[in-house]
Amino acid sequence: MPHAPEASPSPHTREDHLRQRARDALSVTFDAALAAYRRNEFLRCFHRLSSETIAAETPQAARAVLREIERALRGERARAGHWTYDLDRHIGLVVAYRAEQARAERISRRATRRGRASA
Repeated sequence: MPHAPEASPSPHTREDHLRQRARDALSVTFDAALAAYRRNEFLRCFHRLSSETIAAETPQAARAVLREIERALRGERARAGHWTYDLDRHIGLVVAYRAEQARAERISRRATRRGRASA
């Protein structure tokens, strides 16, 4: 008995599959970029941040760094679709934001523990 040809996957399934593949590819890209993230080199390009702010281990300095990266991300998103948009720059900013957000959380936890210890 001859086999019936297999039905091609529905567009919905194919679309879901492609979305998942794109997410996986971005995840690998972000992980690789995070491993290569050089904090001091990257943050030096933000002229509004002083070297003291970049080096400081305080919650206020960490928030200042995050605000500056958020500002740059808003600018990059505004350029999306324009010829000046740069996907590599956008990925770099997202990676930096994630790394700095994790750093800010560590600093905040440390400051909270110190506050409890001295109380």
